[in-house]
Amino acid sequence: MDLSLLKAVLSTPEFGIASLGVLMLIFRNIIKAKILSKLTQEHSYKVLDRIITFVGVIAMIGALFWGGISIYEIHESGKQKVQAGSNTQTQAKLERPLLIEKSVNKTIPDYTPGSDFETADIHLTYVEVTGLKDPLIEKKINERIKGVIGVDTMYDGTEDYYMEIVKSSIDDNLLSALAEGSLFVHGAAGATNIIASININVKNGEVIQFKDLFRAGYTNTINSLAKSWFSIQDYTSDFESVSDDQCFYVSGNYMYLCFSEYEVAPGSEGIVNVPIKLDDIRGVVSKNGPLAYIL
Repeated sequence: MDLSLLKAVLSTPEFGIASLGVLMLIFRNIIKAKILSKLTQEHSYKVLDRIITFVGVIAMIGALFWGGISIYEIHESGKQKVQAGSNTQTQAKLERPLLIEKSVNKTIPDYTPGSDFETADIHLTYVEVTGLKDPLIEKKINERIKGVIGVDTMYDGTEDYYMEIVKSSIDDNLLSALAEGSLFVHGAAGATNIIASININVKNGEVIQFKDLFRAGYTNTINSLAKSWFSIQDYTSDFESVSDDQCFYVSGNYMYLCFSEYEVAPGSEGIVNVPIKLDDIRGVVSKNGPLAYIL
């Protein structure tokens, strides 16, 4: 019999009343049969003593049985709580994605006729996400990161390329990373500084574009804040407006608009990052977008 069913039966008042009734019937039948009157005083005493002892033994067996069931249930309950806690911790570990730094270094011969360069140097530093429950989503995210950095690009030896992740974080479901580097084409006057951002939803592996963060008509607010920042810089900016696929990254309480060299400022300024407080753009943030869960 199942212990929970047995305990339920033993704990019902009807069972206790029925047991008491049975014992009373036994006593009544013994008395009605006048058995005790036919016995000597000594034998009558022994019979009553045996009956009382029997009832006491039955009571103690019931108490021990009840106690045994209770102790067993407490033990099983403790085991289940420990197992549940262990499962929760394991699940939490599986659902807590981490970023691990990786690097690739290549030296490729430059076979260009008449080139003054014998080899091209490729130095790439990137991150991989690990710890996701779904290995397919994890692979999808990592392939996207490697694609932006250029890990799997086929280089022909005519250019030196340096790219590294300088900032990376996972905030709620948003993986946000910023990559900076330079590209020097052999024979060019100098290298060009470049910047790229990586923003991915770690729940489904989908790329998050700038426009996905906001409600319709967001550009006016963002442009106003960006122009205000440029107005206090000591150089003239060519910035006009953000685009739907604007380079950006999120770090702490700020969102940064990122621009490559020459994109919005003189080349002497190099890469430009425009800080915008998240509190200043609450009014245009999409309620269903990634930023809504951060704010």
